[in-house]
Amino acid sequence: MRIVHVNTERTWRGGESQTFNLMRGLRGLGHEAEAVTLPASALAQRCREESFPVVELRMRSDADLAAAFRLARLLKRRPFDILHAQTARAHSIALLARLMGAPAKLVVSRRLDFPIASNLFNRWKYRHRCVDAYIAVADVIRDLLIGAGVGPERVTVINSSIDLARFTGVGDHRSSVRAELGIPPEAPVIGNVAALAWHKGQQDLVAAMPDVLAALPGAWLVIVGGGDQHDALKRRAAETGVAGRVVLTGVRRDIPRMLTAFDLFCMPSYFEGLCNSVLEAFAMKLPVVATRAGGLPEIVRQEETGLLAPPRDPDGLAAALIRVLRDPVLSARLGEAGHGLVHERFGVERMVTETAALYTRLLESPAAIG
Repeated sequence: MRIVHVNTERTWRGGESQTFNLMRGLRGLGHEAEAVTLPASALAQRCREESFPVVELRMRSDADLAAAFRLARLLKRRPFDILHAQTARAHSIALLARLMGAPAKLVVSRRLDFPIASNLFNRWKYRHRCVDAYIAVADVIRDLLIGAGVGPERVTVINSSIDLARFTGVGDHRSSVRAELGIPPEAPVIGNVAALAWHKGQQDLVAAMPDVLAALPGAWLVIVGGGDQHDALKRRAAETGVAGRVVLTGVRRDIPRMLTAFDLFCMPSYFEGLCNSVLEAFAMKLPVVATRAGGLPEIVRQEETGLLAPPRDPDGLAAALIRVLRDPVLSARLGEAGHGLVHERFGVERMVTETAALYTRLLESPAAIG
């Protein structure tokens, strides 16, 4: 099969990691994968590093007719079997390209549980029959799509996944990472890896730190990632008196190494899909505290693979963090259970195999999808 993946994000987040891992996996199965991305995007750079063909295309809005026309022209000139839209904007532009005569089957991935507005454009977009299949990364996303009017037979749940090989044989970098960040070797460290975006809830994690420090005076918080909330998080840390115990590292490409410095991983999101970063924490046997947002409860199972707190509740978050940090037996049990779960269900090979099987079913018998 020949598959073209359309992604409209400029930075590197979970969706871009999923797109990239899928492309590599499909190539390993003997298929051809190409990418259409924004100019100078992080995904374009990663694809070129591994010799994937990339077309850079300005895609300025959901109704960018010029971008849709260029995409349709690309697919008419070079026949593809599957057009896979990996983002919400890519969904819009790819659908317009299909209406302009692009000959490929259209698959759309939905990754976040942001509410789908019930306006005229979205009713048209999500119910149009030119979208041949939807991939939901979690059960909660499937329900969201069906609630927006997508027929259940057109939605397939294929969970997000990670490349487990990245987290095998990482080694112990705890001391070196902590020394680099200015953190004492024996301090309890809470870590978060995510885009610095409002819906990731890091502001609540910072707000929880005064209670954490009251119970565990030596604790630190490390937030790894970049985004538009960086300055706001610094201000929040200063306002709450914890600036000296909060480290914002910016974007890093050595995530497995960074995770070795953490004692506990926290994901305090308001909206979420099936979070890559939590799966990566599981792979490193870290205990996890998360919010009951999106698909997080599907993997962070209360008292089994982690602890859950309500979204937007810094006090509840602090209580869960303190409990895990104070109880090494609980911490070890949660870490082992998460490690077992990610190895059982969330390796990238499974995601690639299930996606390729969906493509094949779609090409052979569209009526069989669902």
